[in-house]
Amino acid sequence: MTVARSLKSLSAYPIPSTTVQDIVEAVGLTVSEEATPEVRLSAAFRKAQALTLKYLSTAPNVSQGGQSYNFSEKERRWMRSQADDILDDLGELSGSNDEYGYQGEDL
Repeated sequence: MTVARSLKSLSAYPIPSTTVQDIVEAVGLTVSEEATPEVRLSAAFRKAQALTLKYLSTAPNVSQGGQSYNFSEKERRWMRSQADDILDDLGELSGSNDEYGYQGEDL
């Protein structure tokens, strides 16, 4: 299985190939690269998983070929949470300001 196919398998949602390619290249992998156990454990692949989950958490609900792909808000929150957990494990900024918490009223 390739890196691209492995990322697409995270969901039945029809992730555009160009989106997967952009994610894979952004982390320094290639779409045709074999998703070996070593690759799947790499920081680059894990970051690609997180970015794919982030994409899915904001993807529109669509109908394609008589099939509907819909995510509930609960599913979207779970995907964002999973992505943030991966990025936090990797020491990456998750893009969320949640970690700052309440700062008081005088800021």
